[in-house]
Amino acid sequence: MKVMLGIDIGTTSTKGLLCQINGHAIKKFNQPYPLKQSTAGMAEEDPELILTAVSTCLRAALQIVQQQHLKLAGLSFSSANQSLIALDKKRQPLTNLITWADTRAAPAAAALRKSSFADQLYQRTGTPLHPMSLLAKLIWLKKNQPTIFKRSAYFCGIKEYVLWRLFGQWQMDVSVASGTGLFNLQQQQWDPKILEIAAITENQLPPLVDSYHTFSGMNPDWAIKINWPQATPVVQGAFDGALANLGVNALNADTAALSIGTSAAIRILSDHPALDPQARLFCYAVSKKQWVIGGPVNNGGIVLRWALEKLFDHEKQAFEQAHQDPYQQLLKIIQTVPIGAAGLLFFPYLNGERAPLWNADVRASFVGLNQLHGRPEMARAVVEGIIFNLRSVWEIVSQTLGQPQHLILSGGFARSVFLRQLIADIFNCPVQVPEQIEASCLGAVLIGMKALGLTNDLSKSAAAMSGTVITYQPNSANALHYSELFAIYQRLQPQLSRETAALTALQHKFAE
Repeated sequence: MKVMLGIDIGTTSTKGLLCQINGHAIKKFNQPYPLKQSTAGMAEEDPELILTAVSTCLRAALQIVQQQHLKLAGLSFSSANQSLIALDKKRQPLTNLITWADTRAAPAAAALRKSSFADQLYQRTGTPLHPMSLLAKLIWLKKNQPTIFKRSAYFCGIKEYVLWRLFGQWQMDVSVASGTGLFNLQQQQWDPKILEIAAITENQLPPLVDSYHTFSGMNPDWAIKINWPQATPVVQGAFDGALANLGVNALNADTAALSIGTSAAIRILSDHPALDPQARLFCYAVSKKQWVIGGPVNNGGIVLRWALEKLFDHEKQAFEQAHQDPYQQLLKIIQTVPIGAAGLLFFPYLNGERAPLWNADVRASFVGLNQLHGRPEMARAVVEGIIFNLRSVWEIVSQTLGQPQHLILSGGFARSVFLRQLIADIFNCPVQVPEQIEASCLGAVLIGMKALGLTNDLSKSAAAMSGTVITYQPNSANALHYSELFAIYQRLQPQLSRETAALTALQHKFAE
């Protein structure tokens, strides 16, 4: 029996999914690793730990293949984008992995936004100006770590590093490249003028390949450790957001995919690039013939984790001692609070924000807090605030591309029936949830199958692999109440965005 393996190199863990090519999921894998945040704005990871996590998933998958006498038809990759590693002449790391969530390049991004060529940068790349982009990160690195920048012979992201170490392949797919802020969207190549701004050359970046590019053969040392079958084809793949759309069968402009994991995003696939006149949305390549338009959000499940750890730390320890899932128990507490959290709003910008504000200096806040509000109300406001923020992005996507007819949910939030219904109520539209919610892994499997000729119909294969779809209709009374709250949320959102910059400056000052 032929099987396909998808590997998703994520922000806090590497996930794997082993599937039959007819759609049945055989086994899931997950290897977590820590995010280093020892100073303000820092969000780094050890690339060696990530490499180990990937190899562990590969080894575990191969054991299943061998035990069940399966045939591995191929391997395909997904990864988070907008990550940066500086490498020396031997392609050894000079830095940790600087993830998309790192905001220390905020001053560089702010300077770019004020420059005379700010609009041109967005028009050429489809990448909004923000600390997440490699353009801003490179400018920051040159200014703040000049010795390392000078020693750097190469720059890449996490997928490129893993593929180099495991397979000896030094290349970057156009999908990951299009999120760097260095890639010309129309010409589909590194942009010479923008490389000049970043003070690097094209030779310091990996050569570009299509997301469907295939190769084979693993570096011998790793092949022995993993027991890798060297003839197995490997597919380059794309970035996780684009592949999440494939994984939930959101393959055309009338279907939006909403994924909420550590971060979150709303995305729509298109057969042509499209830019937001106000530069609030990204437009990235999926492959050389397909694009994804949408808005990424920093503050997804990571904010729920903050609420659990900061508001319910004692209960969290008790839940864990009782072998109960602390997140599920927290959601039970939240459900004891009426909708709207008794008039309490939360703006979830703990980590600055990308869409819809594109402001790394904005900060989180409770608004409307009174003496009757307790921790349960605050926790409910946190969850509702995460979804209100995503509703803001949904409105912009709808204005730019037209109202999508379908909204498909994936990611960690999709595991909870309560959160599924809450999203339907706040968005005031039906929400579809497929059986298989690890969408990026599944998208990697699908793009791999397409590249290897194992499917001629991505939509049909995606429908088969994503499984039974459950639809949640909005509760009309709840939707009306949330509509009133969302109107207030929208009015306050830009004001808070402007006014918290001074507080953020003080926070940086206190951290010095």
